[in-house]
Amino acid sequence: MASVKRITNKNGRVVYRIVISMGRTKQGARRVKSLTYSVNQSATRRQQEKEALQYAMEIEDRIKYGHEPGEGEILFEDFAQKWLEHVRGSLACGTYTGYEQLLRAGILPYFKGYKLAQVKMQDIEDFYQMLAARYALGTIRRYANVLNCIFKAAVRREILEENPCRYARKPRLRQSRELRYFTPEQSLMFLKSLDLPLRKVQEDGSAKEYTVSTGYKVFYALSLFCGLRKGETLALNWPDIHFESKEISVTKSIGRTEEGFRSKETKNAASVRKIPFPDIVCLLLEKYRQEYDERKICPGSRQPEEEALFIRRDGRRMGHTTPYQHFTKHLKQYNQWVRDYPQEAFERGLEELPAIPLHGLRHSCATLLNYLDVNIVDISKYLGHASCSTTMNIYAHSFEARKQAAREKLNIFLKDINSGT
Repeated sequence: MASVKRITNKNGRVVYRIVISMGRTKQGARRVKSLTYSVNQSATRRQQEKEALQYAMEIEDRIKYGHEPGEGEILFEDFAQKWLEHVRGSLACGTYTGYEQLLRAGILPYFKGYKLAQVKMQDIEDFYQMLAARYALGTIRRYANVLNCIFKAAVRREILEENPCRYARKPRLRQSRELRYFTPEQSLMFLKSLDLPLRKVQEDGSAKEYTVSTGYKVFYALSLFCGLRKGETLALNWPDIHFESKEISVTKSIGRTEEGFRSKETKNAASVRKIPFPDIVCLLLEKYRQEYDERKICPGSRQPEEEALFIRRDGRRMGHTTPYQHFTKHLKQYNQWVRDYPQEAFERGLEELPAIPLHGLRHSCATLLNYLDVNIVDISKYLGHASCSTTMNIYAHSFEARKQAAREKLNIFLKDINSGT
């Protein structure tokens, strides 16, 4: 007969320790199988004991007929944590941190007490519905990705026969966070805004001016016309800029590591690339190089590490949040200038710009390239995507618009044929 012992954990959760006798070895040593069973926490103590005894009897019968309980009997939370530690070495530090946060914040609390083999498709869908009341679709997808990875690992190790996430349906939510970017026309306005001496009306009626430094102009131009990710731009060194061929070598990125934000490998193999830059970017880079060299010889300045392209006043590489903060501030000041001086803005052909994130400049680049009829394969290589399908999925809005333009071109072509020209 199996022995069953009630245990109350520090967090107040009740489990039962089950020890089942499996006979003796040839040497006479006693063989036992120990299991931990999580009971229904809302049941009475008597009901919990009955549930644990019933489970112990089922396991004992299975052992009696030669079927030992496998790894499927382990708790979901135990397997999930083991999985996370197993994949840690293959994940970028930021990705690992994100997975860990999703597990700790939502997945483990919800599935606590479940055995791995107990989790069914309906449980997954119920979890998605719970998330739908709190989060946007993008967040739900991130949770779903982690869950799917956990159960795929269980199937691969032959612990489970099927992945319960495979057919689980996500809630039909309207995507609340659409891509925010500049249209081609707005991209030109933004470029012009960088050269404006923006005036801001003070409370006393006076006007204060500010201008964008050449360094920030270069940063934004690389994001807008080369489609670089923020981390890729921050990681650039002067040797990565090839003035003769007018190309930039992207070989690394600044991102989260265990030692903080440091230089690391690019997002994927396709992200290692050479990107051509237009003449306007070349002129900005040449001007910035001259200012950069003059700045290095100033008293008290330190030599920038690895000849970093973007540096702080003390010579250290630019901080990870600095360009975003400056970009957001510039957009606010520019839009305020348009409101304060509407006539001047109208004469310059300028309007208010949408408040987009810094990464929106990369989205704007993809939209601009598509507008200029650059083919999808080249756009994908330009952006450093692993496949063209990634580009299509992210920028479907832009390609849909170009499909309409393609239809009009076909109409003109066919009209010419029908007219005999």
